[in-house]
Amino acid sequence: MYKPNILVVDDERFFTSLIADILKEDYHVCIANNGLEALDKLKKGNTDLILLDILMPDMDGYEVCKRVKLSERGHDVPVIFLTIKNEIEDELHGFDLGAVDYITKPISPPIVKARVATHIALSKANEQLRQHTLELELLVAERTVELTREITEKQKAYEKLHYLANYDPLTQLPNRNLFNERLAYAYKLAKRNSSSFFLLLIDLDRFKRVNDTLGHHIGDLLLEKVGIRLTACLRGVDTIARLGGDEFTVILNTVKTKEHAAIVAEKIITSLARPFKIHSHLIHIGSSIGITAYPEDGDDLDAMFKHADMAMYDVKEKGRNAYAFFSSNLTTYVNHRMELEKDLRIALDNNELYLNYQPIISLQNNNICGVEALLRWRHPTLGQISPEKIISISEESDLILALGEWILRTACAQFSAWKKQGLDKLHIAINMSTRQFCEKVNSYYLIKQLLREFELSGADLQLEITENLMLEDSSVVMEMLSKLRAVGVQLSVDDFGTGYSSLSYLRRFPVDILKIDRSFIQDLNLDSGDDALVKAIIAMGQSLGLKVIAEGVETKEQLQFLQAHECDMIQGYYFSKPVNAEEIERLVAKPLPSS
Repeated sequence: MYKPNILVVDDERFFTSLIADILKEDYHVCIANNGLEALDKLKKGNTDLILLDILMPDMDGYEVCKRVKLSERGHDVPVIFLTIKNEIEDELHGFDLGAVDYITKPISPPIVKARVATHIALSKANEQLRQHTLELELLVAERTVELTREITEKQKAYEKLHYLANYDPLTQLPNRNLFNERLAYAYKLAKRNSSSFFLLLIDLDRFKRVNDTLGHHIGDLLLEKVGIRLTACLRGVDTIARLGGDEFTVILNTVKTKEHAAIVAEKIITSLARPFKIHSHLIHIGSSIGITAYPEDGDDLDAMFKHADMAMYDVKEKGRNAYAFFSSNLTTYVNHRMELEKDLRIALDNNELYLNYQPIISLQNNNICGVEALLRWRHPTLGQISPEKIISISEESDLILALGEWILRTACAQFSAWKKQGLDKLHIAINMSTRQFCEKVNSYYLIKQLLREFELSGADLQLEITENLMLEDSSVVMEMLSKLRAVGVQLSVDDFGTGYSSLSYLRRFPVDILKIDRSFIQDLNLDSGDDALVKAIIAMGQSLGLKVIAEGVETKEQLQFLQAHECDMIQGYYFSKPVNAEEIERLVAKPLPSS
C-alpha cells in the first residue's frame, strides 16, 4: 500500500524526531535541518506534503516556501507551517506565499495527524480534479453536455471524499477527525478568552447486548436513531460526534457552570432512556456519561479525554444510566479497578474463587427445598471482595463469560456430589448474566452438556435471570429460554420489582418463579407502601401460576407476613446466611426453627 512522502523541515533535531515518530506509521518521513537541504531533497524525490518551520537560521521558512512554490516539483505540494508565532499577520503572510495551513507549537499529535491527513486527501483530490479537467478540455468542443455531467460527478466525488474524511457515514455526525479539529478550536478559543468548555463522553448501556441478540443491522439502525436524539438535545454551537462503536462525545461551548452541563447530560439521559422502536423490536438502552471541564480539570486535551473516560466508567460501576463529573480521586479509583480486574483473571485461572450456598425454605413444610449458589472471592491482600464488585468488573469485559461458565460448572459439580450423598430433594439456583444469552455464547448447549456430565436432570437446576433480559425482546433469547424450559430447567426472575417488567413480559416469557427483591422485604410492616406491593406481587404470581420467593427475610415478623399471604418460599438470614457446602449438609440434616 502506497505511503505518502512527508518532508519535515526544522533546524531542531529533537522536534523533527518527534514529528517523525508521530507520522511514521502512516507515512514515509524525510527530514531536512535547513532550507537549502530541503530544496535539494525536493528536487531529488517525490514529496506529497511539507511541514516547514518558519524560524530557521540562514534561510527562514517564508523564503523556503517562496522558492518551493516557484519550483517545478514543489508548485503543487501543500506546505504547512510549524511555528510558535500565531499572529494573524504572520498567518496571512504565509498564506500569500502559498501555504495551506498552520500548526502552532507546542504541537498536539492528534492535530498533526488530522491536519496532515486532511491536506494529503485534499491534495490528492485536487490532483485528480486537475487531471480530469485537462482531459475534459480536450473534448469540450465535441462533448459539452457530457463534460458538464462528468465535471459535476467529479465535484461530487471530491465533496464525498471531503465528507467521508470528516463525517460518520452511519449517523451523519462528525467523526473523530472533525471532532479533534473542533475540540482544538474550542480549546484555543477558551484559552484566548479565558473561558471554559465541557467535554462529555457518552457510552450506550446494553448496546453490545442489542448487537449480540438482534444482530448488527438492528444495532446500526439503533445508532442512527441515537444520533438523531442526541442532536435534538444540543444547541447549534455545540458539537456532537461519534467516535466509533457505541461511543459518542459532545463539546459544550460557552457553557460556564457545571449546573448547565448537568442539565444537558440529564436531557441526554432522559432522551436515550425512552424505548426505541426498530422494525418489530422495542429496544431499551441507557447512557453513561462522563464529564470533564476546561480548564478546571486540566488544560491538556488528551488528559481531558482520559478524565471523561474515568468519570464515565465511574457511572457504569455505580449502576449506569447516569452522569458523573471527573474528580481527582477517580484516578486512584480507576487504577484500583484495573488492578482488581487483573487479579480477578488470575484468581479465575488459578481456581481461587469459591461458592457459598444460601438455603431456600419452602413455607408449605418449613423444609429446605433448594439452595442458591453465590460467588465469593477472598483477595490475598484486600480480603473479601463483594459479589457486586466482582460482577461489575466482569460485566465490563468478556470475563463475565468465562466466570459464568465456571459458576455453572462448579455449582453443578457440587450438586451432583450432594445427590450422590442422598440430598436429592433439593434444587440449585444459579444467577445468570444477560451476556450469557446470545448467539456468540449459547448457554443452552453448555447447560445440556453439564447436565449430562454430572448426571443431573433439568429439574435440579433453577436459573435466575434479570428483568433486563426480558426487555431484550429477542427471538434468540426467547428460543434459548424455551429450550431450557423444555429440558426441565426452572427459570426465575431475580430482584423482581426493581426493573421494567410488566404483565405482558411475564406472560410471554417462559418463567416459573418470581423472586421479590430484598429491598421490599426489609421495609415490611413499616408503613412504607411495600406491604401492598409485596401482596400484589404474590397475588400476581399466583394468578399466573408462578411460584414466589421472598429474599432478604431477617425477622420473625417478616416471615409471618409472608406466611399469612401464602408466599411459596423464602431465603434470608432469619434461617441462614450463605454457608459452605459442608454446612448445607448439616442444615439439611437438622430440623429448622419453627416460625
